[in-house]
Amino acid sequence: MTPERMIADLEARARDLAGRSREMRDRIRRATATQRSPDGVVTATVAPNGSLQHIEFSPGAAEFSHAELSEVVMATVRRAQAQAARQVVSVVEPQFGGTAAMDFLTGSIPPEEPVRSVEPVEAVDPTDAGDSDLPLPRSLWAPPGGESGTGAAPR
Repeated sequence: MTPERMIADLEARARDLAGRSREMRDRIRRATATQRSPDGVVTATVAPNGSLQHIEFSPGAAEFSHAELSEVVMATVRRAQAQAARQVVSVVEPQFGGTAAMDFLTGSIPPEEPVRSVEPVEAVDPTDAGDSDLPLPRSLWAPPGGESGTGAAPR
């Protein structure tokens, strides 16, 4: 093989590699993932690197406590992040499968979490003992009107 032919072959391989690299980069950039909570209250979209791009709440989110809503948000975002990571792996795997770099990438994918719904808890009237004849302790009374405050008994 002549030196000119060797150089031409190397240049052709370099162009092919650069083209495949651009295609892989573009596919990774498009690997966003959107997940909706089972109850439809939260929808989250993440970028290929797992960063949150968009979050949306349905009107039903108002029925959840802040703790319940944060649990739904975090579970939904984690599922979207895992989905985006799996998309990136599927793009990279044909080129880098079986390498230490691929092992590192697949090792960073969070495990599948079971999908579960969080049901909003109904507000309790602190003066209503429910099925019990015992009144609620003062420490469990909510401020009047459902506002946050000192936890003082309703007047």
